[in-house]
Amino acid sequence: MDAQVAYGFHQLRDEKPFLASGPLSNKLIYAGYTCKQGWFFTQCISDPELRGLTNIIRLSIKKMDSSEWEHIPVPSSVRAIVALNLHNYASGRNPWGNLKPEYLEKKGFVEAQSDDGLLEIFGLKQGWHASLVMVELISAKHIAQAAAIRLEIKGGQWRDAYMQMDGEPWKQPLSTEYSTFVDIKRVPYPSMIISGADR
Repeated sequence: MDAQVAYGFHQLRDEKPFLASGPLSNKLIYAGYTCKQGWFFTQCISDPELRGLTNIIRLSIKKMDSSEWEHIPVPSSVRAIVALNLHNYASGRNPWGNLKPEYLEKKGFVEAQSDDGLLEIFGLKQGWHASLVMVELISAKHIAQAAAIRLEIKGGQWRDAYMQMDGEPWKQPLSTEYSTFVDIKRVPYPSMIISGADR
């Protein structure tokens, strides 16, 4: 859902750059898109399938040092899935939060580090929940930590899905007959800077 809002904003900025000319106007435009998109009025949507991702997405992960995909249920209230390899999201926020050791142990998580090779996967329920997460009053809905993620978007009435990476949104075309798969994983390219290679 946040990717759809970001996509709308980027389209508007490309077509009418004079409207998105400063921080205040940008925030107002974002707020307008979130209201238009329905993120703040999830419960008012009549079709239950539109209220969450559980009916259209299957999430699988690979844990560190594992070659097997493991299915992870998506909570029925989640309307946006986010995978981070940093602490920062949405202008420096930390939606994963600083979790207590007891909670980490109970959930089977480890403390989030930017260099541990793990992605933190969490969900946002709707606009009100996302707003409280962004001001760091609460943390997001923790789903998993993984070395790789596979999203299966089931075929059906959807023609495209909104996605974003590093703040760049796009529409992912979908087949109405077949599932679409999106894999997110670390690619082990060696660093020429760290290794001191001359190229």
